[in-house]
Amino acid sequence: LQFSYVDADGNAVPVTQLTFLRLLSASARQNFTLHCQHAAAWYDAREGTFARALRLRGSNEEELGH
Repeated sequence: LQFSYVDADGNAVPVTQLTFLRLLSASARQNFTLHCQHAAAWYDAREGTFARALRLRGSNEEELGH
């Protein structure tokens, strides 16, 4: 799965704009919604584990997880 970013008018945000935003920012926060029936995207309370948690990869290829 790959994310894409659009502006308020629905136009794709240029990669250079995202790169400068990343370089000039000390921190960031992003929210997204995942709709997936019968899946544990983060913590599986039934199993008591993060084994099925989503793993995201940053622009530097570093994995971001629980």
